[in-house]
Amino acid sequence: MNVYIFNPEHDMALAANSAFWTAPHAGRQLRADLGWLPALWAEDGDVVVVDDVGAAVSATRKLKVRHAAVEFLSLSEKRRIAEIQRDAECLVISPWGWDVSIVSQLSRAGFSPRLMPDDADLAKLREVSGRSTSARLLKHLRGTDSRLAGESKVVESMAQLHGCLKEWGRAVVKSPWSCSGRGVRYLFEEEENILRWTEKTMRQCGYITVEPFYTKIMDLAMEFTIGNRGEVRYDGLSLFSTSAGAYTGNVLATEAEKMEILNRYINTETIVAAREAICRWMENEAGGCYKGPFGVDMMIVRGGDNSPAGKASASDSTLRLHPCVEINLRRTMGHVALAISPDKPSRQQNMHILYEANNYHLRIEDDFELLY
Repeated sequence: MNVYIFNPEHDMALAANSAFWTAPHAGRQLRADLGWLPALWAEDGDVVVVDDVGAAVSATRKLKVRHAAVEFLSLSEKRRIAEIQRDAECLVISPWGWDVSIVSQLSRAGFSPRLMPDDADLAKLREVSGRSTSARLLKHLRGTDSRLAGESKVVESMAQLHGCLKEWGRAVVKSPWSCSGRGVRYLFEEEENILRWTEKTMRQCGYITVEPFYTKIMDLAMEFTIGNRGEVRYDGLSLFSTSAGAYTGNVLATEAEKMEILNRYINTETIVAAREAICRWMENEAGGCYKGPFGVDMMIVRGGDNSPAGKASASDSTLRLHPCVEINLRRTMGHVALAISPDKPSRQQNMHILYEANNYHLRIEDDFELLY
């Protein structure tokens, strides 16, 4: 039996690194409104932890996509939590992502510590989840294929930051842990407020990462799972959209259809080579400390940093695949999209997370062409 928890505040919890950290209101509401999401990838008989059992039951009844017959459970139901642990032959807890905050919440609710990572495991997971790991993976991938683009430097002083600005002119500055565009600043000139933020972040976290500013054509990701023996399995492509750095939606289509979209810009050989290289590298890097889903965010970019955005096609020789914008060592919205994507060619759709009438909602809409 699996016990699933949707804790979308995970990335912010990694940054806070506190057992008693409280998520901001938006994070708490997203978890409350969409806590039922694991029913989309769970199996019949699994348990999904939610804030409001009645609301979760109501939400899944309205779903027009396949989902499992799960038991919804509140963390306040300590007697039922004890029964599940006593009766289940094999119990696996699977949150959206592991951090000290979710471990503390589950422990206080009565879940056994043996079902969760210990302090040493959590420290290693946090380290590997930091953007310095993404920078190392990007450097490795760039060495495997000349058709790939991207650069990211780990910076520990303002002098190093000024060196990057002198080299690139325009740069993107990122804190080690953040989500949905938070912790990211665009530095097109030496703006005092951003420099102050950067210096403060370096003092608090020990480093930042700095990247050249790229002209992005589209967002995408590759989704994977690390198995019980540390092996990495490729799960599928995620073609998604963002607004101001925040996730807005995913294409729902078969793998072949998504690859066809990508081939308008990047050839199959480049995509497959990056995928295989990520599998090998992540087995060595994270296979010993993490089991579960993860994703690698990517971009298709123009080779020239100052090129205008405009339209793009496969005939554009300046297009490159940026193979590692960041690693998400957790489940992702791309995994959610894969769970409800069609197995056979059909009417292509988009999955959106929308905020309407003071609540977050999952919407499946026939507006495929709006993304790409």
